[in-house]
Amino acid sequence: MQEFWDLSRTTGAAQLPASVLSNLLNVSVHTISQPILEALNQITGVDYISLVEHPPSGQKPTQVAHAAKERQPHRDVTRECFERYRNLYFKQDPVTQLMDQMHAHDQKFEGVAALHVMREDIPDNGWKRDIYERENLPDRLSFLFSPKPERRMAVNLYRSAQRGHFTSAELETLLPLGALIAQVFRSGLVSPKVFNNQTTLEQLEVALHARAPCLSARERAVCARIATGMSVDGIAVDLDVAPSTVMTLRKRAYAKLQAQGGPSDRLRLVRWLTVN
Repeated sequence: MQEFWDLSRTTGAAQLPASVLSNLLNVSVHTISQPILEALNQITGVDYISLVEHPPSGQKPTQVAHAAKERQPHRDVTRECFERYRNLYFKQDPVTQLMDQMHAHDQKFEGVAALHVMREDIPDNGWKRDIYERENLPDRLSFLFSPKPERRMAVNLYRSAQRGHFTSAELETLLPLGALIAQVFRSGLVSPKVFNNQTTLEQLEVALHARAPCLSARERAVCARIATGMSVDGIAVDLDVAPSTVMTLRKRAYAKLQAQGGPSDRLRLVRWLTVN
């Protein structure tokens, strides 16, 4: 059974351990998902977290960041699952449909919503089989919010079948964290995108080509995505390459930029690209 909550209408204060707030205060643009996962695990067991940005209707979502409580050797389960979801199933997702409504009806949406979907309620059998049954995931809890008018974010939580599905008591305990996580994004502690929605990746790559013709096309593509705040994993998914390839291209690009007196990190890259 699917369950939906409008957390902006929830009243009352949550009693949360101080360590939860401490972990959330450690969130930064460079380490988004791990502190949130650690905060959640102060309350109850969560095995995987995936932070996803949903663009306007019809466009594929982007995985901004992700983390796992216990990493598997030779596998990145969260990234693999997102790639399958992004390429095949995102249009069937109730989260996508809710995000589309947010885009269409309320550009100034400031609330927080939560959606709990059980594996048996997944509407597409292929999606259910390829992700939930294959990885033995019983359900998903998603927090939906808009940190800025032009952005729509989903924080998706999963746990393995060994832990079982999220119980009603656990959901009641977890739900107040949705508003806290949204507040972290809105407060400016996390700014995955510096440029506005009118600044396209193509425009950034054109600017990079003009200012640094020494960069290869792949290096420009990586630098443009770094400037918008994408994580290494997010860039890897977007360009359909391995994270190690992204890191190699980033290293080469920064070396070339430094050689001509340019930037050597993301913040300097952003300032460098925004100078007239």
